[in-house]
Amino acid sequence: MSALRVIGPSDYRRVPWKNGGGVTQDVLLLPEGASHEDFDVRISLAPIVEEGPFSSFPGIDRHITRLSTTPLALAFANGTRALARLEPLYFDSVLQPHSLLPEGPAWVINVMTRRGRWHAQVMPATGGNGPLLAAPEGGLVMLHAVTGTWQVGDAVGSVLVRPGETMVAGDAQTLRISCDPTGEAVVAFLTPTGARGNAA
Repeated sequence: MSALRVIGPSDYRRVPWKNGGGVTQDVLLLPEGASHEDFDVRISLAPIVEEGPFSSFPGIDRHITRLSTTPLALAFANGTRALARLEPLYFDSVLQPHSLLPEGPAWVINVMTRRGRWHAQVMPATGGNGPLLAAPEGGLVMLHAVTGTWQVGDAVGSVLVRPGETMVAGDAQTLRISCDPTGEAVVAFLTPTGARGNAA
């Protein structure tokens, strides 16, 4: 995956949650052709419209980020964690926290990686000129635009990433990103760590 790739809502694949409690939109599944049972990397968007338990994915690390302005909290066996907007929360996906929606439905993005094969680092990004992103060696970098239109460029050209769209790039490219100062995005760096961990 060497080129800048923009994936839009019409490309997202709508699938039911593993536990039947809702519907998610798959943005990316790796390796190509993987299922929800054997993926190494999964990026997805989901509305959480009802309170209830998360699906269990043994062996999977999950970073969940609240995109909506409506609050969301996750109740674990050892306590409840409120998700600050655009601040990722990591947990082992074998756990099944109970979602709490004090003001109605919330919208989230999930970055899920198979432990021992891939590692994810997820963080928010804000608009401005000049930030650089570098895809890890053999890995991927993802930018999901939340607000504002983002311009992402490499040595060859550039693409626009509009709200709700997702840009994915690989091959250790160094990318320059820009947006107006009010723009918001979620960025993930995905690094292969073991067998079958290859973005190609």
